[in-house]
Amino acid sequence: MDISAELRQKVAGLMKEEMQRWVAAHPEATAMELEAALREGMQQVGATCLQAVLEMQETRYPKPEIECACGKQAKYMYGRTAKTLSVFGWVRYRRAYYLCPHCHTGQYPVDRRWHLRPGQASAALASLLALEGIDVSFEQASRKIAKTLLVKVSENTVRRVTQRFGALQEGAEREWQAESQDTDNLMARRRTIQDAPKRLYGALDGVKAPLKGGWCELKCGCWYEVEPRRRPRGEAVGETGSLRAKQIGYYCDLSDATGFRELVWTTAYRRKADRAAEIVFVSDGAPWIWKAVEYHFPQATQIVDWYHAAQYLNAIAQVAFEPQHSAGSAWLERARSQLWEGQITQVITTCEEQGNKPAAAEAVHKAVTYYRNNLHRMDYKRFRARGYQIGSGNVESACKQISTQRLQCAGARWKEPGARHTAKARAAWLSGDWDLLESRYAALA
Repeated sequence: MDISAELRQKVAGLMKEEMQRWVAAHPEATAMELEAALREGMQQVGATCLQAVLEMQETRYPKPEIECACGKQAKYMYGRTAKTLSVFGWVRYRRAYYLCPHCHTGQYPVDRRWHLRPGQASAALASLLALEGIDVSFEQASRKIAKTLLVKVSENTVRRVTQRFGALQEGAEREWQAESQDTDNLMARRRTIQDAPKRLYGALDGVKAPLKGGWCELKCGCWYEVEPRRRPRGEAVGETGSLRAKQIGYYCDLSDATGFRELVWTTAYRRKADRAAEIVFVSDGAPWIWKAVEYHFPQATQIVDWYHAAQYLNAIAQVAFEPQHSAGSAWLERARSQLWEGQITQVITTCEEQGNKPAAAEAVHKAVTYYRNNLHRMDYKRFRARGYQIGSGNVESACKQISTQRLQCAGARWKEPGARHTAKARAAWLSGDWDLLESRYAALA
């Protein structure tokens, strides 16, 4: 909003006079207290102004009738006072009430015009409450809101609003799912999409979330594209940082593998994966991940994350050799070089060399099984030659940001819907989709 300099000077002059009186009454006040007093004063001005704006649409003599949604005419009954919790605190306003004698539906044109929910947080405040609720515990969010916005809300209010945003995200996903399964819509996209991605990456992973009934897996996914990143030195074994992700979109759910598989396709549709020239999946070796990929994207390039693959070699070296022994370092360097070059058959042989050591038998078995199950997904030399990213750090970051940093905060034990919706709201924010949820929330009234 662009306010004229003249109006700013007028308001500032009035506030200056008020603050001069405050300073005179508080001769020992600090600069911090001065700013706090000014903020409180401006908040009161904002609340008064908001009330006036809401009421200015009401004429002295309201219309006797307005059109009802049923097609008939609703009749004016009387004026009613309501209050809404805004970013300026509680604001009371008076508006006309109409009642339809045909369908018996009551309505408030002012509430409908401004998407107000009497007795509840406004859409603007709700967005700020939810942003705090997806970042810290609801109790901490309540205290932060009181400190930063000078608005007192209960932690239950923060919880309710935050999870409402997540429920709206879930509703949007259902709509996208319906669109993605509509044959006519898919055919129309073939003719209209002009900016489909050339190479689109996908990644899937799972992370634990603490529910009241025990720990449950929150499945996470992301879509992204990549761009080159200049590196100051030459590439060495295990360095996968020459590419960085851009346009990352996250999604998640507390569901079984089959249910999440459908969300994978739903979000793929939104990212125009069905029209992408090439799709590349980079993930760890979990079987449910590759079943989902093969179900929806049988032609996609499949890559097992380099770091997960290398960890199996580290595990063998730790138990097969004495700590910091030169033989262990030499063995690990040779095995990692073979893995880096995509020589998986040689890697398996190198691992089996340590299988006769009792302490290493289990680690060797796990490594060999992992490599054999993912043989075709570990041709790292070819993948690098084609310019593919071979690390799944983006989806691991999603797991950390969504579950580790929020759902797993100290003392948290969630009901399943609350965990799901809080996670989905956080994923929407991380993906840059918050504006979509704000508009959906505002449209609820």
